[in-house]
Amino acid sequence: MDRIEAIRARAAVLHDLQVSKGGIRTTPYDFVLGEAGARDLEVRKLPAGHPQLKGGKALLQRASGTILHEDTGNIFLDAFLVAHEIGHHEFGGAVDIPPTMEIDPARSADPSSVGADRVVDYSNRAREEIHMDLFAREFLFPRALAWSWHVDDGLSANDIAKKLGAPYPMVAVQLFDALLLPPSEPDRDGESPTKPLNEEQKRAAGHDGKAVLLKAGPGTGKTQTLVGRLSVLKNRGVDPESILLLTFSNKAAGEMTDRAIAAWPAAAGSAWIGTFHSFGLDLLRRFHDRAGLPPDPRLIDATEAIALLEDEFPRLRLKHFNDLWDPTDNLRSILSAISRAKDEVVDQHRYRELAQQMADAAETAEEQAAAEKCLEIASVYDLYEQLKSDRGAVDFGDLIARPTALVESDEAVRVEIQRRYEHVLVDEYQDVNRASVRLLRALKPDGSNLWVVGDAKQSIYRFRGASSYNIDRFETEDFPGGTSLQLSTNYRSSQEICNTFSTFATTRMAASGFQANAFKGKSGVAPSFVSVESKDHEIDEIAARISAACDDGTTFRDQAVICKGNARLAEIAAGLEARGIPVLFLGPLFDRPEIKEALSLLSLVIDPRAMALTCIASMKPFRMFIEDVAVAIEAVRTTKKPLPLDWRTVLETASGMSEGGRASAKALVGAFEEIEPTATAWQVFTKIYLDRTRLAADIATQAREGNANPALALWQFQNFLRSVLPEKSGYPIRDLLDHIRRLVILSDERDLRDLPATAQTINAVRLMTIHGSKGLEFKMLHLPSLTSDSIPRSAKQSRGLHPPDGMIEGPMFRGSDAIDAGHDEEQRCLFFVALSRAKDGLFLYAPNKKSNGHRQSRSSFVDDISGQLADQKPISAVRDVVGEAERFTLEVDGVARMSPSQLATFDKCPRRFFFAHVLQVGGRRLESAPMRMHNAVQAVIDELTARPDDTPDETEMQSIIDAAWVAHGPIEHGYASEYRQICDELLKFFILLRQGECRRPPQTLSLRFEDAEVVVTAHEQIETSHSTVFRRIRTGRKTSTALDALDAAAFQIAVDGRGEAEFVYLTGGDRDRLTMSEGKIATRKKKIANAVISIIEGRFPPNRSDRCARCPYFFICNPPPSGTLRKKIGSSLPDSS
Repeated sequence: MDRIEAIRARAAVLHDLQVSKGGIRTTPYDFVLGEAGARDLEVRKLPAGHPQLKGGKALLQRASGTILHEDTGNIFLDAFLVAHEIGHHEFGGAVDIPPTMEIDPARSADPSSVGADRVVDYSNRAREEIHMDLFAREFLFPRALAWSWHVDDGLSANDIAKKLGAPYPMVAVQLFDALLLPPSEPDRDGESPTKPLNEEQKRAAGHDGKAVLLKAGPGTGKTQTLVGRLSVLKNRGVDPESILLLTFSNKAAGEMTDRAIAAWPAAAGSAWIGTFHSFGLDLLRRFHDRAGLPPDPRLIDATEAIALLEDEFPRLRLKHFNDLWDPTDNLRSILSAISRAKDEVVDQHRYRELAQQMADAAETAEEQAAAEKCLEIASVYDLYEQLKSDRGAVDFGDLIARPTALVESDEAVRVEIQRRYEHVLVDEYQDVNRASVRLLRALKPDGSNLWVVGDAKQSIYRFRGASSYNIDRFETEDFPGGTSLQLSTNYRSSQEICNTFSTFATTRMAASGFQANAFKGKSGVAPSFVSVESKDHEIDEIAARISAACDDGTTFRDQAVICKGNARLAEIAAGLEARGIPVLFLGPLFDRPEIKEALSLLSLVIDPRAMALTCIASMKPFRMFIEDVAVAIEAVRTTKKPLPLDWRTVLETASGMSEGGRASAKALVGAFEEIEPTATAWQVFTKIYLDRTRLAADIATQAREGNANPALALWQFQNFLRSVLPEKSGYPIRDLLDHIRRLVILSDERDLRDLPATAQTINAVRLMTIHGSKGLEFKMLHLPSLTSDSIPRSAKQSRGLHPPDGMIEGPMFRGSDAIDAGHDEEQRCLFFVALSRAKDGLFLYAPNKKSNGHRQSRSSFVDDISGQLADQKPISAVRDVVGEAERFTLEVDGVARMSPSQLATFDKCPRRFFFAHVLQVGGRRLESAPMRMHNAVQAVIDELTARPDDTPDETEMQSIIDAAWVAHGPIEHGYASEYRQICDELLKFFILLRQGECRRPPQTLSLRFEDAEVVVTAHEQIETSHSTVFRRIRTGRKTSTALDALDAAAFQIAVDGRGEAEFVYLTGGDRDRLTMSEGKIATRKKKIANAVISIIEGRFPPNRSDRCARCPYFFICNPPPSGTLRKKIGSSLPDSS
């Protein structure tokens, strides 16, 4: 049980004691006075601003036994202030507590870790105030009571708020904690007694003098030794204010703070304990004037950075990164390159110098292209820094790079920091980047009293600039005269497991001196390797091994499945659950079905077309058959110019729905009664889930029955909603949905996959990535999918941009060589970390066949440790796997007609085809300024190709372009003129292409497949002296697969024998004839035929990919509801390719 949970548990116990003494919960002020009286504390209410409050809202005067608090004008908030101070009385020890300056009754117990929040760390004092707010809320309204009133008694959040006289947000937050998080449990083994340090640990903790690097392998007690170091400093009489303790993550900082306080209570408000990033932010705030920043610089995350640059992108006129259709991917890669430069303290000026040196030294076309890319990144770097400077903002990379540059260059700042922090301690030294090392060198140039701990073999954050290079040069270049010590006793694993990861370290990681001596000795059981038939058989085998371990006494929660990627983890999680194994795994939050439902409900507030009905119709309170959904969607779709929430009126009057459908529609309309489009997402979510329906209660009951993941996901989601502030004026939910799309596109929502701390009590198998497993340990560990394609991955598969030569400090000058070497080393470190998480049992798995039936070999890393492994045969049988069928039946009315572009849509994602062309829910994806520019170009093309016999003169042409620009272009954009210039350039190419051509009205061509017809219409049909050319025109850039895609094949097949098929791409000026080979055409014909059969038979599974967030149906993409749908397909849908 962590400190927060222990505090809340104690508050609940005190609440129950007061109730047993006759305390009345619904009179909160009298209730809390009863607790104060039991402690002999006098409570005095004072006017706000009274001098005795010392500028605060409440104050505990321990010596006089008095609690002073301001009169808030609200009896519940008065009670909350008193309860807050009682918390200080309970947990504050004998030290004086400063006044309470602010309270937040609705404070989250686990702050959201998205965007800027992920690096914002709290001071020890601020952390304690958070704890006391949570104590007060739990004392006045414990979670057990919240469950009882809402689930058992049926009270809504609004009912409870009125009953207590409490703020609604506080009641809602506590209800979500009570309903969606598991109840707290005492630690299974009780409080772990502090073990005495062994001789190696004592020597390290008591080191004196110059810098020391403690090389601590897995399970050797590095954290205990670090806390031991603090105890040594305490016993030596060191002033805790002179201590700076830096860690890698907020989680580690919080845990270290709790352990430090336990070992040295006086250090709680004095020693600086936190992450490098939070320390850097603190320095920038303290010395903002010297850094050229405002007092509290705004911290921007990747999504905001992308938005800033996207608006400015067209004026850069880049060559290699010129994707104006959707520049997000390029900008993400460029910002990653910039962030990597900041890891090395390379600013925009130095970056350009290095890029220019590359260009000057380039001898081959490949080298010249690489240099040009770096110069283009330098241009974006220049612009980005100027944009941030104009806004007084910093990004994550700045939080270490800028303080480092400041301390290195400003003697006054450097001297002040050096005097302040005499003792510097660093945890996880293998994870620091060069900027962090340079900051440490500036703080401790001679290395005196610098104490760091790390393990080069666990350096798995190369994308953040971490490198074992920092450990290699610790005693030489960085801190000359320093020394290193080593911990070799492993308290985690059996000797057999220690031998396994030790063998890998000495074989693959050049760690010749590494040894791991298991404290508990040999177990008699060697780690096992199991070769299985396929990925599905692998899940069968993992399930069988987990069950067998449970039969032998190892609980589900003492076992974990760890692999490299979330995609495979999601497959394993679904497979294990289907086989009756409880798992603890969220995966990508916004892909989860219950989150899709919540997002669908939110989207109904701002979407006039109510396209989310197809998802919501599967939810218990609003359940409809798919035929009712089709009627409802058609009614909304045919409404003229609907406004947000107009669908409520449409559903009330829609005809053709079944009786059950009408009842569900009425329930849905009722749930949205009095909700306005200007409401925030959290307001709507709480009202629907806690007031208007029993959704939260039902999910809570489901969690108590064994399936906790949906409840945990919804808790994480509502916590995220509270952290997102509206970005623009207008509709907050629209801003939120746009923000979520950006987060997913940029993979900036990964931290939302982390489980809340209280989830650790759930008896379920843990599933996580290797990165996520760092620092954890499990009795039984399963490592699946260890194939040659999985690990090690080749550096060539990395999509990152190479830095300019000379940027990365280290043995390799060429940027590409440094990145490749770092990538290869990281792969080895990942495998080492994975192996070393196991305590008693370790199982490695590898499918020997790919999904296409071809053989595949196991990872070479497994071969390296084969001498330590026991080869075992599978204990599970190979089963036939049947795909999940759709819930509904499709009856196609007449012949299904579709265009090549619709076929291409089906090929990319059948579910998207269903929404767009079968159910016809409408919807367009989020359009950026570049996309709107392309829409204007397309409008001109449509106008011109509709007049094959008529060529407008220059004046009319200009009029057509102007009209299209006004109707479709980004005319309100700050760089509209630049976009207009690009628009004109694309159209100029098209107009020149058409000059002198003989055009005819294009024929409509078709391909017949059973009960379906593929209708092909060219944009233009051109007669030449030797042939007829059927032309399709695309405004964007040609992709590497464009000419082999299904729509291209359908186009070529339809044209075959009638002329030649041609695709034109205006961006890039490509003009290509379609010339697929006979063999490829035969394969595509078969694929088209299979697609047609799937469409007619109603099979529309989703095709999950990293493009999903760009889809207009991203938020509603759950399986459609059951029923029978009779539809015409394609009768009135023109080809829109």
